[in-house]
Amino acid sequence: MTGTSDLRRLTFFVELARDLHFGRSAERQHVSQPTLSQQIKRLESELGVQLFHRSGGSVELTPAGHRLLPAAHALIDHAARFNALAADLAKRP
Repeated sequence: MTGTSDLRRLTFFVELARDLHFGRSAERQHVSQPTLSQQIKRLESELGVQLFHRSGGSVELTPAGHRLLPAAHALIDHAARFNALAADLAKRP
């Protein structure tokens, strides 16, 4: 089975797609640039698809990256709602 279950890597993907700049994205996410790059490469390896074109310091989404981005947003949103529901339930006696 291919794919990822790591929401942190999906978040890195979404945020890098927003910034299209490894340095700015890493800084905003409070990780080092090499860490972000490594995690994006790991996600691409897990998924078996290249998400970004990297050339000469520029970054752009691949066609596959464009297609997967809305699904990544949806997964992150669903996880946030799940966590909010769980936190609400944990407060109840």
